[in-house]
Amino acid sequence: MHGPLEGVFVVDFTEYIAGPYGTMMLADMGARVLKVEPVGGDHWRRHQPLVPHESRFFLGVNRGKESIALRHETPEGQQIIRKLVERADVVVVNYRPGVAEQFGVDYEALVKVRPDLIYASISAFGEEGPFAGRPGYDLLVQAMAGIMDFERKVDRGVPQGIGSMAPADLTTGMFMAYAVAAALYRRTVTGEGQKIDTNLFASAIAIQYRPTLSVEREDAVPREEILGVLRAAKEAGARYEDILELRKGFGVQRAAALYYRVYQASDGMVAVACLNNRQRRSLRDALGMDDPAVDGDVFAAQAAVTFDEHEARLEQFESVFRGKTVAGWLETFEAADVPAVPFVLTEELQDNEQVLANELIYRMEHPLLGEIRQPRPPIWMNNADVGRARVAPLLSAEAETVLRDLGYSEERVAELAADGTVVVREE
Repeated sequence: MHGPLEGVFVVDFTEYIAGPYGTMMLADMGARVLKVEPVGGDHWRRHQPLVPHESRFFLGVNRGKESIALRHETPEGQQIIRKLVERADVVVVNYRPGVAEQFGVDYEALVKVRPDLIYASISAFGEEGPFAGRPGYDLLVQAMAGIMDFERKVDRGVPQGIGSMAPADLTTGMFMAYAVAAALYRRTVTGEGQKIDTNLFASAIAIQYRPTLSVEREDAVPREEILGVLRAAKEAGARYEDILELRKGFGVQRAAALYYRVYQASDGMVAVACLNNRQRRSLRDALGMDDPAVDGDVFAAQAAVTFDEHEARLEQFESVFRGKTVAGWLETFEAADVPAVPFVLTEELQDNEQVLANELIYRMEHPLLGEIRQPRPPIWMNNADVGRARVAPLLSAEAETVLRDLGYSEERVAELAADGTVVVREE
C-alpha cells in the first residue's frame, strides 16, 4: 500500500521542533519531504550531539525525510532552491517575520516560481502585534499564553512549564500539517495554491479550550475581581506562591476533582478518570465512601466546597487508596466499570504490554548510531500505508541524488561541493 500523500513533494526549510514535527507528519503520510538545511545543519542536530550532526532531539522530529545542505544566500544556492520549488507542491518555513525575505524563500518570491504553491509559514507570535518580530520558543509561549499559570507547578518560587513535551511547538506542527492537507485537497478542487500562516502563541491559546473559554455573563465580574487583587499583589512584589495562595480565597473547589486524579496505592499509583456521575458513583461505592454530591445525574449544588472541605475529603480518599495494591484496585475498578489505569514510569514504556501489543514504538537501524527506538505515528488506515519506519536523514545525505535529478552534471556537482555551495556527503 502507498501513503495517502504519495506523490506530494514538500520542500522543508524548518528547524528545531514545530516545523520539523509538522513536516515529519507529512512524511509519515507518504509525502516526499526534502529538508533544505544550512551547511552546518539544522541547529537541532548540534544540540547535545551523540556523534557529529546527530542528536536525539533531531532524530525525534525528522523521521522519514531526505536532506540537502546548501548556502541559501549564494546565487547558485538560490538557483537550486528555485529549481526545487518549481517541482514542489508544498514549501514550509519557520522564521521570524522578515527572515524568509532575507533568504529569498518568502511567499511572494516563491509563488512566482510555482503559482499553485502551497506555502506554510510558522512563527512564534504571528505577523501582527507588538511581539510579531520577536524570536520565541515553547517555554516563552507557555509563559505568555497562560499554560504555566494553569499548571500551577512551582520550583524555587517561580512557575514551571510542561517539560515532558513542547505543547506549543508540537501542536503548531500538527495544525500546520492539518492545514497543508486541507490546502492540498482544496487545490485538487480549484487548482489554486494557498498561503498558510500559523504560530506558537496562537496554537497555545487554541489548545486551552477550558481556561480560555469565558461565558461572560458568569465569568466577567469574578474575573475582574480576581484580577484587581492579583494585579495589586504583583505590583507589591508578591511571589508566585503568594498569588496561588490568594487565589484559594476566590471561587470554590469542585468535588469532581476527587474523581479525576492519581492516587497512591500500597505498591504504586493508580489514575482514575470519572467524567460523569454514573462513573463517580461506581468509584465512590468501590471505595466504600459516602458522597451525596454524585447521587443525581449531575453534581448537586453542594458539590461546590471550600478549599478546606475539599482537602479533608481528599485525605479520606487517599487513606482508602493506600489500603490495596495497584493490581487489586485495577481488578476492583474493572468489575465496577470505573475508568482506571496504573501510573507508568517513563522507563517502563519500552516494555509496556499495551505499547508492544500495538507496536507503538518503532525499532529502526541508524547508519551511525545503531538501533533507534522511536514512537510511530498514532494513525492507522485500512487502505493506506501510514508511517513507514525510516530514520531521520544524515546531513545532506541526498544532496548528490537531488542535484543530479535537477539536471546538474557529475562535474558540476563536484564544483558546487568544492566551492562550499552544497555539502556532498562522502560514503
